[in-house]
Amino acid sequence: MNLTGYQLVRIQQPNPNMKRILFLTASLALMLTCTATQGAQYLFLANQSDGRIDNFTVDPNSGALTKFQSIEMPGNPGAMVFSKDKKHLYVAMQTGVGKERGWGISTLTRDQRQRWRVIGTAKAPMRAPYLAVDATKSFVLAAHYGDGKVTVQRIVNGIVTDEVTDMHTTEVTAHCIELDASNRFAYVPHTRPNKVYQFKFDAKAGKLTPNNPPFVNGPATNKNFHMPRHIAFHPTLKMAFTSNERGGGISSWNFNRQNGKLTRAQTLSSLPPGFDGPAAAADIHITPNGQLAVVSNRHLLPRNAPKGTETKDTLALFSIDLKTGHLKASGHFPTENMPRSIDIDQTGNFIYAAGQKSNKLAAYRINYASGSLTRIATYETGAVPIWVECLMLD
Repeated sequence: MNLTGYQLVRIQQPNPNMKRILFLTASLALMLTCTATQGAQYLFLANQSDGRIDNFTVDPNSGALTKFQSIEMPGNPGAMVFSKDKKHLYVAMQTGVGKERGWGISTLTRDQRQRWRVIGTAKAPMRAPYLAVDATKSFVLAAHYGDGKVTVQRIVNGIVTDEVTDMHTTEVTAHCIELDASNRFAYVPHTRPNKVYQFKFDAKAGKLTPNNPPFVNGPATNKNFHMPRHIAFHPTLKMAFTSNERGGGISSWNFNRQNGKLTRAQTLSSLPPGFDGPAAAADIHITPNGQLAVVSNRHLLPRNAPKGTETKDTLALFSIDLKTGHLKASGHFPTENMPRSIDIDQTGNFIYAAGQKSNKLAAYRINYASGSLTRIATYETGAVPIWVECLMLD
């Protein structure tokens, strides 16, 4: 179209300055196109049982989601993580069923239209409920819950390969793995043994070395909000925070940036006051400004509970003192059933919680002044929305 228009203008107006005018017009159009995508934000939702990832645009003002793309996956997707340059998405996969069942990590890349496609699926030695990618874009790290192991796999040209550069046996229920901002240390919360394993990470060789000590214990079991599950680092303070699965809880940890060691500082219940019934905390995230921590609480209904039984799942907000890191409960807000995965958009204005059993995605606006959430929308999803991840393009 542009070329045709250019030819018509040249014929109708043979002006010697026309080339310059057309060049400036084309440049302006290109700038407008780039502006439309720069700073754009997307939300990715892995629908495990449907074998697809849905990609939504996020309205920067309202937080509203608009379906942008559905990506069919070569199996059942799970945990997701973006490369640090935001050019690749890595997804833990289950491939095949029964005797043919296997595990893998798929690599996706995006084109200039921000459309994503699968460009490879590497074999993984075991099921990985959590992935992390290192800052050099050379390795993906995985925690293996049922096997009690952590692994490192090599990335070449942005694509995860079959090569496992390191593997360590820890203990059963290795639920999460995260690297600190320096890319020198890795942390693996374990629920059942109530521990956080801590490693040194060699980003050149893709090797983990147990720190000294190799783990730190979670909070005391007598208050029934222990068992570290997920871990998140504060953006400015020398601190990390864990969600504690058993009974629902949150712990803060002092983080030594020189030697990578954690020291537990504070533990609070993440459940609403007077909550009655079994519950388990799941995910945890810190707002980009560091002011709030968010923990998702799952209401555990009995297997024989009648269909339609009321659920009391919540998102718990905690204020974080930006000088001391002290936690204070700010409020509890109803959410969808079994919020295994939540995420905060990268502007820090909105929270999205995926109801694993309700097949719905709840969207909230964060009110920093009051330390509260306002639900702004609820979206139907595919079957078993297992992971939600936001991406802001630069």
